[in-house]
Amino acid sequence: MNSTRSKLESFIFADLVVTVMFAVLAYGTVESWSLALFELNALLLAVLLAIRFTFDDQAKLNNWRLALPLLAITAWGAIQSITLSLDQQATKETTVKWLAMTIYFIAALHTLRSSERRKKVLFALTVFGFAVSLFAIAQRLTYNGKMYWIRPVSPYIAPYGPYGNYNHFAGLVELILPLPLAYLLFARIKLEQRLLWLFAVVMMAVALLFSGSRGGVLALGVQLLAMILVTIWSQRRGLSEQISLAGNKLIVGGALAAVMLLVLWIGYEPLAQRFSLLRQGTSEYSLVTRTEYWRGAWQMFTAHPLTGVGLGAFPAAYPFYGRSSVKNERLEHVHNDYLQLLTDGGLIGGLIGLWFLFELFRTARWQFQQLERTRSQDRVLVFGGYVALLGIAVHSFLDFNLQIAANALLFLFVLALAVSIDSASKRESEF
Repeated sequence: MNSTRSKLESFIFADLVVTVMFAVLAYGTVESWSLALFELNALLLAVLLAIRFTFDDQAKLNNWRLALPLLAITAWGAIQSITLSLDQQATKETTVKWLAMTIYFIAALHTLRSSERRKKVLFALTVFGFAVSLFAIAQRLTYNGKMYWIRPVSPYIAPYGPYGNYNHFAGLVELILPLPLAYLLFARIKLEQRLLWLFAVVMMAVALLFSGSRGGVLALGVQLLAMILVTIWSQRRGLSEQISLAGNKLIVGGALAAVMLLVLWIGYEPLAQRFSLLRQGTSEYSLVTRTEYWRGAWQMFTAHPLTGVGLGAFPAAYPFYGRSSVKNERLEHVHNDYLQLLTDGGLIGGLIGLWFLFELFRTARWQFQQLERTRSQDRVLVFGGYVALLGIAVHSFLDFNLQIAANALLFLFVLALAVSIDSASKRESEF
């Protein structure tokens, strides 16, 4: 029986990791076919989790309170789809997607209780982020107007890597890069291993820079600053005995130098041209269009303040309040995840979002209070995980990464990785 339970849990874990990667490679899982597979697989995991919890009274779910707001927004979407939504079909589809996300999150919370699995995830995400970054750079340098060099795309999208929008690739890097960076700064490893991890971090940073996502660069800058502050704080608390502060400064300085050299070697002209647009100030095209989107979205919210227009109903409702800058195509998202939660969910959705943030801050506060009793290998995941979440939180003011299924799933996966740490465990040797 114990062997069967172990195999079942291992299968759920493997399925979850593969789904996280497949969701990214399937163009970010934004199309009907990939979303259908995504949701059917969530149904499979729900059945397996039910079996696991039913026949094993020892099975536990850590930090289950973080899943409650996700269940609440799913229930709210179900209510909206009956009577309140301006596009009931879109709300039903979005509610199903929220339910799938909740199932994946619960599966992650359950399976990532194991320290060994968390270690595997750290390595797997680092290798995956490195590989996708190399692919994105190669595709940009040899771009022929097609994604994966084979699929034609609309002239109105800006593909980069496996995504139809370079900002979403930047979101992917923001969620992965802080994990190996924290490993570099806080784990005790041999020099040759450290150089390999440094190379992976550098290539992800270079890929993000060449995406041309200015919101992504801003988020990455915030993450680097946060990591430096965490490093100084942990040194003062005596939590980073492995590497001196001077050594960490050398690592960060070496990484930045390597990034700049690679940028100069590959070619900085497109990057310089992209960021030179900032000199236009408030008249810059993307700022003008975003401001217009936000203005229309705010009018939409004030017209439906309590209940919103319905989860996923924004594209149908927006033409009554603003216009899209893209000809012959409707605006699908606000380019601000927080504002879209208000337009789609109203104040009720906003309160559910605040509930989620409250539970997250409560968990983070408790974990940081317990860091002295936490294994050093798990402190890497706590630091890296929360810095990753900070980066995507900053970028969400300017884009809609969390409306993309692949990035939303990765966000929840990294969150589960950070909060699943057993902070009461005794210290053990580094990994």
